[in-house]
Amino acid sequence: MLYLGTSGYYFRNWIGTAYPEDIRPSQMLSYYHAIWKFNTVELNFTYYRMPDYHTLAAISRKVPGDFVFAVKSPGSVTHEHWKTLNTNQAVDELKTFKRALAPIISENRLGPILFQFPSTFRPTEENLSYLEKVMNTCIEDSVLPAVEFRHKSWARKEYDNFLLECGAIPVVADEPEISTLFPYRPVSGNGIAYFRFHGRNPDWFVSEGSERYNYNYSDDELRFFALDVIEFLSKGLDVYVYFNNCHMGNAVHNALRFREMVGGA
Repeated sequence: MLYLGTSGYYFRNWIGTAYPEDIRPSQMLSYYHAIWKFNTVELNFTYYRMPDYHTLAAISRKVPGDFVFAVKSPGSVTHEHWKTLNTNQAVDELKTFKRALAPIISENRLGPILFQFPSTFRPTEENLSYLEKVMNTCIEDSVLPAVEFRHKSWARKEYDNFLLECGAIPVVADEPEISTLFPYRPVSGNGIAYFRFHGRNPDWFVSEGSERYNYNYSDDELRFFALDVIEFLSKGLDVYVYFNNCHMGNAVHNALRFREMVGGA
């Protein structure tokens, strides 16, 4: 099964560039599914604040039951607690996080939970231990973790295997070809492949806000990714694909073109 969509759906700079000019914010997710025919979305607002049960229930009601939500983990878990090795607090927050996700868990609409670690997170013994405990918490709570690294030091088979042993999915990320960033590596785990396309803006580290994701993939670049996705699908894997080059609606246009290349969702 191919689950194809974008990282988020509510962006003001999509109005007039992807959404129609007269769309209301309350209509965006319905339009996203009904008109663009995307069958999944990656919710990223959960990184910035703990989601509210009622908010997620309201979001869920806007799309039919076969629509799947991937959800980004709280930023405190991936960007703060590992620095002080505060595993207990990270586990407590993940427990609270799962309770907030109850509206989509109860309807069997929760895809993987995305853990996107920063480039300062490196493969030290302490960080590996922290990561293992966080992943174990997810598995114990019957939620599926997907892990995205930003630093190239994680781009080794041994760390792919480490994630698989923890029950996690290694995220396949495409981002600018900057020496320290994690490279594009098509891998899978637990019968799932998870792709995130961030764009290739060479000014990644100096751009502010959405400008970091200001990139429009060419057809040649999309075809390159499509071949990997098609290969995983041919092996019977579920494949999640999210375009995160969200500046000015590029993610939508690239995702729609990508679906044509893959042959439909």
